Amino acid sequence: MASRSCFSSRVFSVLCILGVLFPVLASAQDAPEEIARRSFLGDSLKAGRFDYGKMWTFDDPPAAFFSDTYGFDANEAWFERARLATLRVPGCTASFISRDGLVATNHHCARGSISAVARQGEDLLSNGFYASSLEAERKIPGYYADQLVKIEDVTARIQQAVDAAATPEARAAARAAAVRGLQADLLRPLQASPDSFVVQIVSLYNGGRYAAYTFCRYTDLRLVFAPEDQLGFFGGDYDNFTFPRYDLDFAFYRAYGADGKPIQTPHFFTPSRAGVSEGDAVFVVGNPGSTTRLETVAQLEYRRDVLNGATIAYLHDRIERLERFMKEHPEEAAAFDLRNTLFSLGNQLKAFGGRQDALSDPGFIVRKQDAERQFVERLAARGDAAPTRLFDELAALQQEKRALAVPVRAFTGLTSSNTTASTLVRALLAQQLLDSRA
Repeated sequence: MASRSCFSSRVFSVLCILGVLFPVLASAQDAPEEIARRSFLGDSLKAGRFDYGKMWTFDDPPAAFFSDTYGFDANEAWFERARLATLRVPGCTASFISRDGLVATNHHCARGSISAVARQGEDLLSNGFYASSLEAERKIPGYYADQLVKIEDVTARIQQAVDAAATPEARAAARAAAVRGLQADLLRPLQASPDSFVVQIVSLYNGGRYAAYTFCRYTDLRLVFAPEDQLGFFGGDYDNFTFPRYDLDFAFYRAYGADGKPIQTPHFFTPSRAGVSEGDAVFVVGNPGSTTRLETVAQLEYRRDVLNGATIAYLHDRIERLERFMKEHPEEAAAFDLRNTLFSLGNQLKAFGGRQDALSDPGFIVRKQDAERQFVERLAARGDAAPTRLFDELAALQQEKRALAVPVRAFTGLTSSNTTASTLVRALLAQQLLDSRA
């Protein structure tokens, strides 16, 4: 009998219908050209309903807005299927696409896994891989996929522990102790299950809320299919992100259970042969990193004027040096498989470039200023003057940071293993360890 999935047991028949958090990004109502046009219209330079982004969490989705705007029934079953068919893999998002545990992700997300399962004499990244049978699927060492099966609001417990501490150091220690205690308490009733679980305590809204995420972790992921690099990365770095339909940027895994058999899951996305048509509502369910949606205008202007430019220049420099090394020393480059490192740097460059483009739009900044004004005015009407002081303090801090911008640039990317000498990283970590013991 095939292995059951984490949510098919009696225990998880209840957990699966509780609020599970995976960010959902709805398709934008306005096309890019319409957003650009509005930037130059005076009556449109006001804060809009979704200026902070169209990203929501599954524990509090705007179901009525989805139904009214996109013309479908965004009911509980729809959200449940969407979230339980979605997986988190290291650094990326994946999805179940069959009842037998078949998992799809991007080719660029699987590049490290492809290299990891290559045997002596094989170059699977260049030549691709296809398993013609279950027995031919190759287990990826040290890899996993997480499925978020439960979320709980633990704000009160964390804040109670922190508020009881008197100093910043004591508060940090109290927070860490509360996190460890919560993780132990939430994992204890799951120890009898044959499945593997992890609990992550997540700080949301700059510490305004804390949530406990219980993940079912699949630790037996096997590579099923990956196209050769020239197809998965067709058109190079630019075309890969600008025209994704023209390359095969996907790869398949399969999740196996503790019994060594493919899991059986009732929740999966069915691939469409027809694809997407104009006018269709498109949602992206995923596992993004942090956002800067709550940063103030002063903080965003500092990013635009100082931080982003330094990072972009730094990444350009590292990419240029790495490309030159790979050209001049092909054997050494192949031995370390530096293609994945180069690809990662290219992704970072595109991300920071996109952020810089957005922050350079004057209409964006003006709307952000209007949002801050409305926020302060509404709270002031309730007798709360703290936001005004906070914005002033943050603005003053940005000015101090600008005065230190030149020396700070020297440490750009210092802790990144992709861009910093390993000897320097070890020296920094050693100093941090000594400081912590002082």
